[in-house]
Order: sequence, then structure tokens, then C-alpha cells
Amino acid sequence: MESGVADPELREAIEQIHAGFDRLFAVETLPHDSDDAVELIRDVEKIRRRADATSVDVLASVDRSGVYASDGHASAKTMVAHYANVSGAEAAGRAKAAKVCAAMPEVAERFRGGAFGVDQLRLLGRVHANPRVRDRMGESESWFIEQHDRHRYIDFDRLARRWEKLADEDGPKPRSQLIHERRNVRLTEEFDGTWSLAGRFASIQGAELSALFEHWSEAEWLTDWDKAKAEHGDDTTVDHLERTGAQRRADALVQLFRDAAACPEGAVPPGYVHNIVWDAQTFEEMAARALDRDHAPQPLDIDSTACHTLDGIDIDPTEAIASAVVSRIRRVLVDARSVVTDLGRARFFTGSARTAVLLSADSCAWVGCNTPVTKCEIDHLHDHSRQGRTNPGNGAPLCGKHNRWKQTGFTITRQPDGTITITRPSGSLVPHH
Repeated sequence: MESGVADPELREAIEQIHAGFDRLFAVETLPHDSDDAVELIRDVEKIRRRADATSVDVLASVDRSGVYASDGHASAKTMVAHYANVSGAEAAGRAKAAKVCAAMPEVAERFRGGAFGVDQLRLLGRVHANPRVRDRMGESESWFIEQHDRHRYIDFDRLARRWEKLADEDGPKPRSQLIHERRNVRLTEEFDGTWSLAGRFASIQGAELSALFEHWSEAEWLTDWDKAKAEHGDDTTVDHLERTGAQRRADALVQLFRDAAACPEGAVPPGYVHNIVWDAQTFEEMAARALDRDHAPQPLDIDSTACHTLDGIDIDPTEAIASAVVSRIRRVLVDARSVVTDLGRARFFTGSARTAVLLSADSCAWVGCNTPVTKCEIDHLHDHSRQGRTNPGNGAPLCGKHNRWKQTGFTITRQPDGTITITRPSGSLVPHH
């Protein structure tokens, strides 16, 4: 495939890339084993990142040159959207990524080398679009790189958004307060007689509604499962369930409203508890801000700040401290590895012991599994039948699938730094991200 680019050197480089892809497509890519699959995925992802970095650099160069204006385009972004035939959102994402690369040169260098993720860079682009924090991003460049290298995307996303909230806390008005003031729900009848529901809530109300809604959704799933089990017995699979997930969620909301209308004011179903996880320093700082008029606010440490649900959903500390005034507080002690300390020798993880293990993570401990911790089972790392103790250091949250998978010869171990490693029956480690 011949490139139409005028510069001979650039044209030759592009043609070589196309030729390389042609050779890749001609090669059988079926991996030999799991380790081979991991390396193949990583190698191809590195190629994708470098290609995406090139598209970002092209937009930036078109913008610097100003050539977009010669054909009447309003910006480099609109020119790229037209000639690359991509959506406006994709072109805007590249434009924001280009600004991040200009502001964070080390991130840009790693991105071009395939060592920084596309989604992570696009997320930083959205953060950089906030004019009140963009000037501080360069100061935190090494921190963002460290979080990228240490965490999977879902955790990096949460940490980057938390960084933005903390960096923006001196804004004209707290974002959470603005959203709370603008909270709204609309139930609208459409022209065809159907109804649509839309709403917006601040963090603590939203997290509470999410937990309640999940509780009713789980009840609808159990109803379908019990009915299918009665009909199909041990051969039951999710394909036998009567309703789709979307249908169960809709029915769960209707049932929630019906139960609320039928129950005494303030009643909630048995087993529902709404937990907020704090670190001590953040709690004390927010309490001082709320209760001591003379207190000089101290910045919160992004690396140690914790204010979230058991599933890791961040709660705005300002809202959470107000909630704490009218809530009961469970005191939990942790060691230097952030593992909750010993709470007993019981055969099963129940009560406080179960809560302590749930507090050690926000999702299933298995590599690559994002099942929320509140949907996980708690099991021993070192089996109880082999003298394993029922304490938080010897427990981990695992979804039903991976709890059973552990019994097929895999070994889960908590390392001295508190991290979890998984060893295959062959003795090799299951790689992390």
C-alpha cells in the first residue's frame, strides 16, 4: 500500500508499517498456552498504543501548522474528524490527549513508546480539560505514571478522578454541593405511551441508591434462579433464566417502589447495611473542618485518602462527614500492609471477620476479575482443614466462579506487602496487569 504523503522519508516509514501489518496478518496468532497469550496480548497492545500516539501527534502537528484553515476547517479537530472519518467525540479525545502530551512530556514519551495506555491517556485528557486543575497536572506527572504502572485501569480511573476532586477542592464551589443542589429525577411519559426515568444525584445519595437498587436486583435474580432450578435441577444455567438482566433491573425498581409504599416509613429489607470506608486522617481532617470554625484546612493526601463504599465507589468527603454525624461508626484496626487485624478463629467468615476481609479489597481478588466485593464469597487462603486461621490476613474475597476455580489446583497467597498472587497448578504465577 503506497502512502500519498509528500515527504519521502515519512512516506517510506508509513509504507514499512503497512508492510509489517501485512506480515502480522499472514502469521497464525493462535497462542500455545496462557503465558503465550499474555505476551501476545501485551505485544499487540503496545503496537496499538504506538499507532494511537501517532494519530494524536498528527492532530497536534496539524494544529501547530495551521494548515486546517486553508480548506475552511475551523480547527485541527474538525479536519481530523472529516478526513479520518471518525466521530466528533473521537477527534475531541485525540485533541485532549495532545494537550496532555504537551503538558506532561514524560507521559507523552512513554505513550509513544507503547508503555502508557490509550484509555489512561484519554482519561488524563478529560482531567486536563478542567481549567482549575490542569496547571497542577505537570507537578503530579510522576505520581500519575506510578499509578499507571501499579494499577489496572479500573483502579487508575478511580485514583485519577480522586486526584481531580482533591486538586479542585479550592474551586469556586464544591462540585458535590453543586450537584446536590441540582439533584433531580424525572419520570416522563413518551409519545408512544411508554415511560422513561432519568435522574442526577451527588455522590453519597447516588452510592446509597446504587446499593439499595443492587439489593433489589439481586433479589429478582434469585427469584429467576430458584424458578429455573426447580424446573431444570442441577443442569440449570443462566440461559434458563426467565428474564434478561435489563428486565430484572426494571422489575427491581418497580418492586422497590412498591415495597417502599407498603413498608413503614424508613424501613429497609433485612441484611442491607450501607458502609462508608474512611482512613483515620481524612476522617479527622473532615471532622475538624465541619466542627471547628478556627481550623485551617489541610490538604488531603491522595495516596492515603480513603472515603468510599465497600465496592470502591468514591464518596465526597464533605458529604460523608455530614452523614457520619447521624450514623454509627464501626472501628476497624489495620496493620502496616492495610490488612485488617485478627478478629477470631471461627470456622466461617461471618460478622466482623467477614466485614474485615471485605474491607481489604473492592473487587474479587482473582486477576482480571472486577466482580464487586459485596457480591463475593469470603474464603480461606490457607484452607481451614489444614489449620488455616479464620482471620482477615488469611481471607480474600472471591466471586463464586473463582472460589470454585481455586479448588482446581490454584493457590492464592497474600504477600508481605499485602498484595495477592495466584499460582497455577504448574507452579507458575498468573501475571498481573
